[in-house]
Amino acid sequence: MRFVSPKTEAQQALSALHRVRESFIRDRTKTINQIHGLLLEFGISLPVGRTAITRLPAALADHALPRQFVTIIEGLHAHFKYLETQITDIEKEIARQLATDDLGQRLLSIPGVGPVTASVLASEMGDGKQYACSRDFAASVGLVPRQFEARPGRASIKASPLRKFHTCRDLEIDI
Repeated sequence: MRFVSPKTEAQQALSALHRVRESFIRDRTKTINQIHGLLLEFGISLPVGRTAITRLPAALADHALPRQFVTIIEGLHAHFKYLETQITDIEKEIARQLATDDLGQRLLSIPGVGPVTASVLASEMGDGKQYACSRDFAASVGLVPRQFEARPGRASIKASPLRKFHTCRDLEIDI
C-alpha cells in the first residue's frame, strides 16, 4: 500500500491558481472563436490567433457594419482584454510564489522548464519521496501507461486512465 503525503496549504493554493488560469485560458479561446465566427458571418476574415484580436478595432473601422453588431463585438473585445489581464496577473502571482519556493527554484533550473511547468510540478508532486522512480511519477500524472504486475516478476502495462493531473499532460512534460 502506498501512502501519499497530504498537500500543504501553499500547494493547494498554487493548484487552485492553475485551475483558475486554465479556466480563463479556455474562456479566452472561446471568446476569440466567437469573435471570429461572428465576423465571418459578415464576411470579415481575420487571421487566426490572439494577435489578430488585438487589432480588432482597426478591422472594425475598415468595414461598414451595423452599430448593434459593432457594440456586441466591442463587448466581446473588452471581455477578451479582461481575460488577458487576469491571465497575466495569475502568471505574475505564480512567478512570485515560485520565487519563494525552494523546490520550484530547483525545477526552474532544469532546461526547458518554465515558471508554469515548475509550479505545476511543485504543486502536484510535492517532495516526490512517495515515488520509487520517475516512471511511477509519470504514470501517476497520466504521462505513461500504468504498470501492474500480472504475475510475479512480469509487469504488464495497462492503458492510462484519464487522471486528474491533466495539467501535466497539457504542458507536455518530458520526463
